[in-house]
Amino acid sequence: MELSKDAIDGIANILNTNVITDDNFSQILETAISCIYESPSEIKCTIKTSDSKPILTKKAFTDVICLLIEASRHDLDEENLRNFLNLIYIDEKRISKLCEVYINNKTAIQSQLELIGNNPSHIIDIDWHLDYCVKLDTCDSLGVPLYHVRLSTKKHETINYVTFSCTIQQLQDLVFKLKDVIRYSEKLTNV
Repeated sequence: MELSKDAIDGIANILNTNVITDDNFSQILETAISCIYESPSEIKCTIKTSDSKPILTKKAFTDVICLLIEASRHDLDEENLRNFLNLIYIDEKRISKLCEVYINNKTAIQSQLELIGNNPSHIIDIDWHLDYCVKLDTCDSLGVPLYHVRLSTKKHETINYVTFSCTIQQLQDLVFKLKDVIRYSEKLTNV
């Protein structure tokens, strides 16, 4: 897991009950989870600090968000997260609370993380059929096979379809280009 030293120091402040009370800690966790769930345009994350150190409370809040996101990103289980937090010397009661909140919200956080970015859609299926075009409006006789291809793509749990028609030569070109991509990808993974 990749957290900056500054973030780790901020998480270590959670141990200090003089800085962050138990009620404040619970509020930080609830607000952090709600901020992760909301879309960026709707973020209104506010923490009502009743203590004398509001800056440290807000810092701990942002560090808890970083911790939850990084743990979800690396798909940590409860034991690995607990071991990481024990290295920072956080109170066992607060570690248990953090781990409970993390495990209960892990899949939802990961779903939110998938919505970030502009990755291309994944091809999940392909359907095709062959037609034989005998005649077109523009000429009397053509006599060529015509392939109709439909790619099923998936992005953010949404399935879309890309449909196109091509001749046998165009289809062979597509297949050769795809084989080149596969070879190139294999070279990259072997390096």
